[in-house]
Amino acid sequence: MKINHPIIMFSFITLLLYPVFSEAISLDEALREKLKFFSVTPYESLPENTSDEFQSKVVLGHRLFLDTNLSGNKNMSCLTCHDPMKGTSDGLALSQTEDGLGILRRNSSSLYNVGDLFNTFMFWDGRVQYHPSTKTFTTPEVSLNGSNPYSPEITKVLTSALAAQALFPLVSHEEMRGKKGDNEIADASNNLEAWDRIIKRVTTESSAQTYINLFNRAFPETLNNVQKINIGHAGEAMATFMRKQFQSNSSPFHLYLKGDNNAMNLQQKNGLLVFIDRGNCIACHQGNLLSNNTFFTSVGVPGFGAKPFSPDRGRGEVAEKFKDFFFKTPSLINLSLTAPYMHNGAFKTIREVLNHYNNVRHSLHHFELSDERKKEFPVEIETITNMTEINKIFNSIQAMFLKRGLGLSETELNDLEVFLSEALTDPKWVPVH
Repeated sequence: MKINHPIIMFSFITLLLYPVFSEAISLDEALREKLKFFSVTPYESLPENTSDEFQSKVVLGHRLFLDTNLSGNKNMSCLTCHDPMKGTSDGLALSQTEDGLGILRRNSSSLYNVGDLFNTFMFWDGRVQYHPSTKTFTTPEVSLNGSNPYSPEITKVLTSALAAQALFPLVSHEEMRGKKGDNEIADASNNLEAWDRIIKRVTTESSAQTYINLFNRAFPETLNNVQKINIGHAGEAMATFMRKQFQSNSSPFHLYLKGDNNAMNLQQKNGLLVFIDRGNCIACHQGNLLSNNTFFTSVGVPGFGAKPFSPDRGRGEVAEKFKDFFFKTPSLINLSLTAPYMHNGAFKTIREVLNHYNNVRHSLHHFELSDERKKEFPVEIETITNMTEINKIFNSIQAMFLKRGLGLSETELNDLEVFLSEALTDPKWVPVH
């Protein structure tokens, strides 16, 4: 028997190797054995770095993260779509275009632990990738890609997928750049020219000297030569800031992983048990962030978007070896803060997500946006109702346990929902208005 798909292989091996526990063993002992079996280890904070260069990168990255000058029309910053008061996202099912008159195909991902060592793919479709072994990139901009990139002055500064990812919203006409004719960045003939014009802005307009001083301290190679500052320095600084700022490791779940049996209550522990056993959620949501950030799969998400809508093929649009409707499996840390859920915000609540997984076929065939939800969008919305297209989405699911539906009882659903909504929430990130 030949088994190719990772989820199917995972489930098959699990049936063979999964430990069977005696009823006499305590719930905590059982959970810890299961967590050990699936290599779910304590999550450690990044080591403190007190060097002047590092601290200057953090300060510089923070300043750039908040600066509307990075957008073509000077009307938005990174914070616009990654607001800590909205779960480090924008709280929208589908993010709006920079002029507020249209919508994007997907929503803005949260930034919790976005700088994790294993986060080598960025965006829902993974179109930005960093290869740690070769220290090379795969991105939508060919001049940054491969072992001999056309723009080595940029890539030699970048040290992660996160740093490279930070560059691309800046040159998306829909996200931050603006329409041609609106501004000099939007009118640039290519990405490289647009990035150069962004750097020119921040190093020649208001607060220019402050920026130049920060670039010089964070990247000594630019000292006394402003011409050496490029977009790679900006991306690396923003990545350093995000990696440090958005760490989250103080949820009850994380404290439990560190050995505190009292960190989670009984219902949360029962929910974790469902997460591992009956729900088989851990097949995709692995590791101490409940995602290893390198896994793409289809979970049968209903499709909708601006009319006229064509199905979003996800990873299938980027890498030929992947089938359509595959998307990156996100971390579940602070899940309660990051609604709505899925790449297109199809579901507003965690319970809606669980109901979908419990019977995916029924969910797909009966999905529709309420009139109230449709009012959230500045454009007319269209949902896939064609049965052929719906069946394509359903058939893209390769995990048979998910195709069949989880079939969880009401009690199991309740316990799992409590685990996901309470035990994974880091108190320091709960907004205080």
